[in-house]
Amino acid sequence: MQREKAPDFCLPTLDSEETICLKDLYGKAILLTFWVTWCPACQSELPKKDIFSRSLDIHHFAFYSINVTGREMDPKQVKPYMEQHGYQFPVLLDQGRATYDAYQITSVPTSVLIDPKGTIVNRYPETTPFAEVIKDIGRVLS
Repeated sequence: MQREKAPDFCLPTLDSEETICLKDLYGKAILLTFWVTWCPACQSELPKKDIFSRSLDIHHFAFYSINVTGREMDPKQVKPYMEQHGYQFPVLLDQGRATYDAYQITSVPTSVLIDPKGTIVNRYPETTPFAEVIKDIGRVLS
């Protein structure tokens, strides 16, 4: 089966003027989670992702959430939403739906696992148990 190269992106972070580019993360396994504030499934998944993000070995693994600003009712509410819930995971801001569309995402939340060479391992829609995602991460890291 032919695996596809993950589309590169450079996106601004929510909390700073820093920009994160996918190509700078090569060499690590990467999990991206696409989400929006108004989505009930996102709201139930984000606490798990926050705990997960705090337990990572950042030398071998990178986790970034990507807020799909083009699907937000008001993108200015993302920062207050993060603060209200005390989430500490890094948030990148999609440029409208550019990255969401480049990754062929059709619903939120969706996570994408990328291997250290920049190849997409799998896409996980909201119905995927997070334990399955963690199992795949373990395979990529071993």
